[in-house]
Amino acid sequence: MASSVTAASVVNAAADAASPTGGAFKQLSFYLAKNEVALYPKWNVYDTLFGSIPWQPNMGSTLKGTTPTPSPVLRTTFMPEELTAYPKKDQFTVGERTEDAMLGMHRFESNRFRFLSNFESFWRDHLSYAQSDIVRQIQNANNTFIRTLMYYQAPDAFIVGHGLSSQAGHTSLYRKREMSQANIRLIESITPGGGTLDDLDTDTTHQVASSDTATHTISKSGGLKFREDCGGVNDAGNVTATTLTLKDIFKAMLVLQEDIQAPPFDRTYGAPKTSEMVKGKYVLICSTEAWASLLWDADLRQHGTSGKTQLAPANMNLLKDGFAGDLFGKITAKFDPYPMRFDHNGSLVTPQTQDSSSGKVIPNVSYNAIGTGATGDDNDGSLNDAGNASYEIAFLVGADAFKTINVGPPPKEFAGKNMNAKKFYGMKWNGEVTLTDQFLIPTGSGSAPLSDGAGSELNTYGDYLKFISQAVIGGIAGDTRYCLPISFLRRRTS
Repeated sequence: MASSVTAASVVNAAADAASPTGGAFKQLSFYLAKNEVALYPKWNVYDTLFGSIPWQPNMGSTLKGTTPTPSPVLRTTFMPEELTAYPKKDQFTVGERTEDAMLGMHRFESNRFRFLSNFESFWRDHLSYAQSDIVRQIQNANNTFIRTLMYYQAPDAFIVGHGLSSQAGHTSLYRKREMSQANIRLIESITPGGGTLDDLDTDTTHQVASSDTATHTISKSGGLKFREDCGGVNDAGNVTATTLTLKDIFKAMLVLQEDIQAPPFDRTYGAPKTSEMVKGKYVLICSTEAWASLLWDADLRQHGTSGKTQLAPANMNLLKDGFAGDLFGKITAKFDPYPMRFDHNGSLVTPQTQDSSSGKVIPNVSYNAIGTGATGDDNDGSLNDAGNASYEIAFLVGADAFKTINVGPPPKEFAGKNMNAKKFYGMKWNGEVTLTDQFLIPTGSGSAPLSDGAGSELNTYGDYLKFISQAVIGGIAGDTRYCLPISFLRRRTS
């Protein structure tokens, strides 16, 4: 991308270079890293709950987790022998289980930039924004990865209006099942028919790892066909999700607390002490739209002539550091800026798009739209709002459902007052963003004579730069039962 500068900007650049206050922190490396520290906390959603595993080169490609299992509580009554008799004894066996997960690696790059080394104003106006953007995308990718594990590896789901998927009246063979990470990596695999394994309900060669029946396909166990079932297309509304209410959240919380006995959080990783309000609570991760709709929940309104509410008032005071509100003294909410949403046909909808004429990145209209339902018979799939993301997936989670690898930010020592160049260049972190001029650049269009033939050459003169980053991304299950996806029909306050 070519750049243009004015004589004034050249003068300003020269003045900056000659300034006695310039110093080391005016240099490129320090500026970029400082920018990264400021940006990462803005995008943390899931990794503050589960990101606790450090990773460094040469630690291997397989993540192995060993989880101790306590001895079970098998008594409902207890009466020891008399003191004069020989006492009986209990002998407890503590076991352990292991989980393996293959680590993944992904690379992130910006487009290349035309750079003239004398024009410092170009760095501030263009490269700093591009660096901010790639940092944002790295963190979004890591958060999306963690959410992907949470959705597909959870062994059950809560469908608002119907309860647990394992107890709902699904179409035959459809219900939420736990997938292995090997299953999840197949979701986007292209099939010979041109679709993906996420929507192929006849695939019997890749059965879900938690099942011994080949007909329990990825699509029917949490993929497109399962979500389609929750949208009412296949079963004429037998398990069609309804709107989220405080009562449904309370029911889901009782499943975690009573049926699964999931532990509440006692810490958050990488979060300030002010977020310790999450201690002793489960965390509901949802959209701001879903949270706002709870303020007008019917069960908080007065009913009948008695003037009493069906539920005790919910404390929805705002908390700090990304946590927003407390429900029933048991649940703290955290907002996902881009929650999982799907249409009546079960297709996931992307949150943003790019206007082809202006080039602006804008919200995807279908992602924000809420449909009005079906016209005619649900079973034929003829929906007047197909494509609109009328359904959403929230998550109610307890502690230690997963452990994930830390991706950025740089070590806390970077912010110390005693930072110097030697210390700085000795620090590395997973997902670090750097600038490079080591890449090929095109040399011609190919439409002219041989002297302008299409080709490429090394960026020998350093005229171009680009941002690059390489992140190792991985996670492993602690106890996936402690994560409960919640599917519901979206609504707006009216």
